Amino acid sequence: MYYEVHSENIAARSHAPQIAKILRRFVSHGREGAPVAYEEFAAEVLPLFGEDLMILEPTGDSDYRWLHFGREIVRYSGATRLGQRVSGMRPQVARFTICSLDQALAEDRPLYTVHRSSGTVRVALWERLLLPTIAQDGRRFVVAFSRPLQFREDLLNAVLETSPSGIVALRAIRDDLGGIEQVVIVTANQRAADLSGRPDTDLLDTDGRESLPFLSDPSIWQRCVHAMNLQRSDMLETSFTQQGRTLWLRIAIAPLGDGLLLTLTDITDLTVANQTLQLRAATLALEIGRERATRRALSEEIGQREERERELRRLAETDPLTALLNRRSFTEKANAAIAASEADDTDVALIIVDLDHFKQVNDSYGHPAGDAVIRAFADLLLGQFRNEHNLVGRFGGEEFGILLKDCDLGSAAASARQIQDALLTRAMPVSETLALHVTASLGIAARYPGETLASLTARADQALYRAKNEGRNRLGIAAPPEAIAAAA
Repeated sequence: MYYEVHSENIAARSHAPQIAKILRRFVSHGREGAPVAYEEFAAEVLPLFGEDLMILEPTGDSDYRWLHFGREIVRYSGATRLGQRVSGMRPQVARFTICSLDQALAEDRPLYTVHRSSGTVRVALWERLLLPTIAQDGRRFVVAFSRPLQFREDLLNAVLETSPSGIVALRAIRDDLGGIEQVVIVTANQRAADLSGRPDTDLLDTDGRESLPFLSDPSIWQRCVHAMNLQRSDMLETSFTQQGRTLWLRIAIAPLGDGLLLTLTDITDLTVANQTLQLRAATLALEIGRERATRRALSEEIGQREERERELRRLAETDPLTALLNRRSFTEKANAAIAASEADDTDVALIIVDLDHFKQVNDSYGHPAGDAVIRAFADLLLGQFRNEHNLVGRFGGEEFGILLKDCDLGSAAASARQIQDALLTRAMPVSETLALHVTASLGIAARYPGETLASLTARADQALYRAKNEGRNRLGIAAPPEAIAAAA
């Protein structure tokens, strides 16, 4: 069974924001190192956090009994355990829970744990904050905050096990300084085990770098660490030898809490087919004119290849989440637009947009909700700027860029205000039942004659930075290049 136990840096390790709040209240009740009084502490936290709290009392026979079992915990676990004993849980979970409670009471200090559940309705991992207290009559009680860390519905299980791609979720184990010591596999479907060359092995709770052969490549591992630390997605292709056969994988890397979600797609057949196609096309090119059937076959092959190349070019130019231009393609097209404007003596302006407090969306509603907000905001930008005179791209995360051709600073500022006005009146749809209001900060710069894209982007970035510092949900107008140079 996967589990973690920590007594240091609890607020930094935890995911639920309530943990830091409850921990501060607990510390404030500990007067000069004395144990926290149960009656006073419970009276304060139960009205505020009771739906996510459990209260447990030792039974005197190496067991514990629930005296309070919050409604949110019931909702996630599927049943209440009020009045029941911890030993009635499944053996592994019961042993871990009792040991954790014993440790919290023995050390008389807060304890933070993460463990894999079993037999609940839809929870894969739980995080808990265990707080030891003492009543006026000398009895000991543990007040425990408990909330699911990851969800795995029946639908998700079906998707995982029927997916043609391997899917692996990794959780980072960090040292006290925040460095990644290990990554543990907390979810993996059978396809992932097959692609890893371990079809008969249960990958759960194993070291990801030992179980997944491609993670032994230092360059791939560093890209995974980079994705975790910067909370940015990535995609790569790699090959390795498995039972004497070369296997090609496309690996999509996405941040998932303090860990990663890896999607593994076997592209071996596609790679071999492309190589074969190139050889066949070369052979057919030599036989053109010999017979009509050969010409017809060659034409079909070339058509398929061109269609594949067009699709590959489209994928290479666009951001997979939003279908906007990715940063590399945006930069190439923007440089071309600036060269054309220089020749035609026309104006060009750049707007850089950054959604405000976006991390709070991910923290409060989860990364799928964050992705939905990003997609909805991208649709908003496309609706406003989709024409041959404009370029719209996603720079990464919650940052976007808009290049406006034949547009001066005043018109660009007016367009930027339209974005803010749209956000004021429009919520970003997340699901059928949830829509979120977000704001954005914008940096606006108009190009000066002879100015490069790098200089224009730097000025717009500085204007955006100033708008953020001035309170967010603002427009920042870039200073002229000479003003920036003088300030430097």
